[in-house]
Amino acid sequence: MKYGYFDDANLEYVIERPDTPTSWSNYIGSRIYGGIVTNNAGGYSFYRTSGAGRFTRLTFNSIPADQPGKYFYIRDADSGDYWSAAWQPVGKPSAKYKSVCRFGLGYVTIDSRYSGIKSVSTYYVPLNQAFEYWRLKLVNESGRTRRLAVTTYAEFTSEWQIFQDAFNLQYSMYILRTRYKDGFAECSINRNLPEDTANFANRDQSRWSWMTLIGSKISGYELDREKFIGPYRDYASPVCVESGRCSNSEAYGNNSCGAL
Repeated sequence: MKYGYFDDANLEYVIERPDTPTSWSNYIGSRIYGGIVTNNAGGYSFYRTSGAGRFTRLTFNSIPADQPGKYFYIRDADSGDYWSAAWQPVGKPSAKYKSVCRFGLGYVTIDSRYSGIKSVSTYYVPLNQAFEYWRLKLVNESGRTRRLAVTTYAEFTSEWQIFQDAFNLQYSMYILRTRYKDGFAECSINRNLPEDTANFANRDQSRWSWMTLIGSKISGYELDREKFIGPYRDYASPVCVESGRCSNSEAYGNNSCGAL
């Protein structure tokens, strides 16, 4: 079964079918800041080192695979239908949803079409910077007026040390707090401790990460994962996206996320 090909002219690998047997990954970033992005927008981000500086979460060896990630959810305000800018996590039927992923040197572009809407999402890290861009372009190809809402999603870790985040939840969730201020979703770990800039390996210091949006107005947010997804739901059907409403939650001693 053929899923893609090498585009030698553009120095890219192109995946024409999103339902690959396993996730295909591409690295973005530099020695300062890095991340993984898959063909279905799964992946994680880290500062300096993926083991001790992991601040967004990917659950390995899980079912369904390759989740969570760096997601854009798109919702039609008139019909209530919603989908993701990559095939996953919503997973619309392949007969109606088309997606092409391009892996380049330090960037990933996912070009998708569903319900008369074309979306192009691009992920990259600017040179010598300690942050990443997710850029989304929407084109209405339906021939009629559309009212669309877009929601971002990334899941913050409760501790940058990946083993502590995975296994020591009773403690790590206790030291995490999120808040929304001046257009920024802020996630802090050990916020009351000083930073120890000379010793990155020291876990007993404050850690900070942020998410924001430019180019459009932020109409709501969820910073508590359970508020975003809802009880007994998953990334394919978050209650926040399905309902089209945010409760403007903040997380304190709970799992957190960045949904704007």
